[in-house]
Amino acid sequence: MSKETTSLRVQLIVPCYNEEENIPLFVETAEKCLTGYDWHVLFVNDGSRDGSWEVIERMSAENERVEGVSFARNFGHQNALKAGLEEAWAQHHADVYVTLDADLQHPLEFIPTMVAAWQKGARVVQAAREDAGRKISLFKKLSSKAFYGIFSWLSGVEMQPGMSDFRLIDHGVLEFVVNCHDKDFFLRGLLPWSGLKTAVLPYTPHERKHGVSKFTLRKMCALALSGIVGYSVRPLYISIVLGLVSILLSLAYFIYVLIVTLGGWATISLGWPSLIATVLAIGGVQLFMLGILGIYLGKLYMENKGRPTYVIGARTADK
Repeated sequence: MSKETTSLRVQLIVPCYNEEENIPLFVETAEKCLTGYDWHVLFVNDGSRDGSWEVIERMSAENERVEGVSFARNFGHQNALKAGLEEAWAQHHADVYVTLDADLQHPLEFIPTMVAAWQKGARVVQAAREDAGRKISLFKKLSSKAFYGIFSWLSGVEMQPGMSDFRLIDHGVLEFVVNCHDKDFFLRGLLPWSGLKTAVLPYTPHERKHGVSKFTLRKMCALALSGIVGYSVRPLYISIVLGLVSILLSLAYFIYVLIVTLGGWATISLGWPSLIATVLAIGGVQLFMLGILGIYLGKLYMENKGRPTYVIGARTADK
């Protein structure tokens, strides 16, 4: 289908976890903002503990544009994204695919702007969050900026600050994504890594309508660690550098002790404080390096088990 057609087929892929109050409002907002498009929405229920799945089933029965799949348990946001993309690929009935959250902080009225950028030739249209004027904590601002900077430096893949999982991709990009069989799926890193033509558009997120964010500090740290380890081996080289620095410092101190002792300029007395400090420093470096190696070995172990990254427990009735 031509990019210029007004009946463009748009598939929304929406992971959700405990969003029963936001799901009906999401569909209502899509009805208002996506007039002129042949749009559908696929909700991926990530093991919600509230009535999200019952709401999705009801909305699907009432609206032919709404579909849903439900995980057997909580498998995580990135796996929910992966499942939605794989379901969309199996259906083959859209021209572009938009991933976004169910909490309506990703503005649906911004999608036509993203479509326009795609029509101009971009394969990936990435929405980049602007936080100016928003009431967010200093810790969140600094931690977010630090993550994007550290990830870009460690992986060699440039990731601009403010990038989230609000993006548009075309059918060819979807094919590339579903053919990547990473166990630790991290779409924010995969698409920049691919080098596909990308347009980055700034947007201002809405305030959450109902509920609270489910993206806790623990989940953010786990996602950051998974992304860094999945796209870079540079931490292994850092561990080598730390080991070499530790060796050189120990050697330099030994030479210093030897010189001042043989020269009779001073009497070196190591005592418990300096001895304990030295042992703890060297032990800390060793444990840090072993931890890095352990993470990579753990990733290899989980990859080799060959288990699926998610299990679908239910689907809405076929339309």
